[in-house]
Amino acid sequence: MPSLTDDGAVFRALLLTLVLFSGRLLHAQDTASTVLRYRALEIHDELTWLVGYHQGAFGYGELGIGRNRTVIGHFPVGWGYYAGAEMRVDQPEIVGLKVGAYVTSAFAMGLQMIQYVNGPQSSTVLRPEIGIGVLKGKMTYAYNIGLSAERLAGINSHMISFTYAFRVARFRGDDRHRSKNK
Repeated sequence: MPSLTDDGAVFRALLLTLVLFSGRLLHAQDTASTVLRYRALEIHDELTWLVGYHQGAFGYGELGIGRNRTVIGHFPVGWGYYAGAEMRVDQPEIVGLKVGAYVTSAFAMGLQMIQYVNGPQSSTVLRPEIGIGVLKGKMTYAYNIGLSAERLAGINSHMISFTYAFRVARFRGDDRHRSKNK
C-alpha cells in the first residue's frame, strides 16, 4: 500500500480531488439560453445547366439541362438527372447526345448513355463514373463501355470529368422558394 509520502500517491490523490470537485463548477448548457438555432434540413429542388469538361486522350466540353435535388443537413446529399450534349474541343464535328443521372455525398457516382455522331457514323456508349462530389459539383473517373458493333474513332475510352450544375430556376419544393412566397 503506497504511503502519502510517496510523490506518485500524492499526485494521484490531488488529481482525483481536482476531478471530483471540478465537476461542481461545470454545468450543461441551459435550454432557455440564447443559442443560434438552425434548421435541421434544407432541401433544394432546382432546374440547372450542367456544365462539364472531360479529359482523356481527347478533350470534350459538355452542356446540358437537368433537375437537381439537394438535402443539406448533418451531411449534404445531392442527386440529379439531365439531358445534354458533349462536343470534342479540337474536332467539333464529333458530338455526343446524352442522358444521365448521378448522386453525390462526398463521393460521386453516375451513369450516362451517350450516342456519338460524326457525320454518317455513330457509336453508342454506356459511361459509368465514380469519384468525389458535393451537392451539384463532382470530379469523377469515367469509362466508356461500347454498345455498338464498331467504335467511332476519336472517342475516349476513359477520362477524368469535372462537372457542375448551375441553378437556372427553383421548383415549388425548394425551401428558398417556399420562404419567399409565405
